[in-house]
Amino acid sequence: MARPVPSSAGYGAKSSAAKEVQVREVDVERVEVINELYIQPPHRLSKPHQYFPFDIFSGRLHKQLLDRGETLGLTPHLVEELQYVRDHCMTPPFPWGQIIYRSFVLGNIIQQDIPGHFAELGIGQGGTSIFFARLAKMYGRKFLAVDSFEGLPEPDMTKDNHYFVQGDYRPKNEVDQLQCFMDYMKDKDIEDTLTVKKCFFKDLDIPDEFDKFAFVHLDSDLYDSVYDSLEKVWDRVADGGCVAVDDFFHHAQGPARAVADFFRTRGNPNGEPPLLYVVPTYAIVIVKGRSAFIERPPNGSSSSSSAQRRSGSMHGPRALDGNYYSFKMVRSCQPFIRAVEESVRSATAASQAPNLDEVQQQAINRARINAEAFLSFLKYPDNAARSGSDILRYLWPLEDQWDISQGTLNGMAGVARNTIEIGI
Repeated sequence: MARPVPSSAGYGAKSSAAKEVQVREVDVERVEVINELYIQPPHRLSKPHQYFPFDIFSGRLHKQLLDRGETLGLTPHLVEELQYVRDHCMTPPFPWGQIIYRSFVLGNIIQQDIPGHFAELGIGQGGTSIFFARLAKMYGRKFLAVDSFEGLPEPDMTKDNHYFVQGDYRPKNEVDQLQCFMDYMKDKDIEDTLTVKKCFFKDLDIPDEFDKFAFVHLDSDLYDSVYDSLEKVWDRVADGGCVAVDDFFHHAQGPARAVADFFRTRGNPNGEPPLLYVVPTYAIVIVKGRSAFIERPPNGSSSSSSAQRRSGSMHGPRALDGNYYSFKMVRSCQPFIRAVEESVRSATAASQAPNLDEVQQQAINRARINAEAFLSFLKYPDNAARSGSDILRYLWPLEDQWDISQGTLNGMAGVARNTIEIGI
């Protein structure tokens, strides 16, 4: 049979018997939008404001979140542990990162008896290390904290977007940040649990006692730092253990590129792409041995030749960035969902306030629509039909968070700025 002659568009040529399709022109000026979720109001609130997403993620409001902790469904013990480190954690990921990671550790590591210790590479202000060191001690595990205590090394502009500069996150007033951390941990009842190493990650020599890891948190910001960290810890992560990578959805893009390059050759396990569990706002979790490929049990009636072949399907369609994402962790966090529900109610009430001019009402409505869209995404059944665009549905409602995070810290060549300074 002769091949059909391709048309200029790459499709088969039209049969001479085919009827011409009449296309009616549409007057786009007369098209009516019948659902406001299909269009964003053209005005926005000045950032940061008091509505979504800042009432969920803002450092100024996290004390109020913890004060409502039990109403949201957090246990008194967890609220106490979070308050213990609140002033030494960066927001985000605090508090939702700590809450979701802790839930995974308890349900999937402790209860499943996954072996290994805990670690953080890149301790920031120190609170997250203290939080998880205290959790490690509760279950007879050790904790390794690693940091240069001197700020970031020089970024590689062939791998990182312009954003960070050398020395970002250095200590204020040239204080001894390591000593500050050692002083901070003294009254936290973890001195017999926590080991501190001062070095850049590429130079890390992991102590022998940390032969296996069950939970590792990487807060490294740059491509080389994240890649070097993965090189150091991944082979020691036990099957069923996990690595959490902060700043994965950051404008600098170094962590995302490092994860992609590392697992492209390693696989999780070999030859299979990892499934990335999204944790608000910037982070992802990779579980050792849990790939994006869902294997189907072999059919007992299969022939010997077909039994050699694996069958199954991917967790969902691949996203445009080449990754496979899961939102199960965030959709399973009921306190987070309740907080977003409160945010929707707050923005809805504000949008109905009297005496708002048109610009104000549109700006508040935009925050309300974002909150509603995010809540709808969270409540979507996790076992329902998936799309490679699901990651965009997660990112879009958080537009104000992403835009304020970019700020003016773009580190562009020729643009001078002071380095970011933090204290412990």
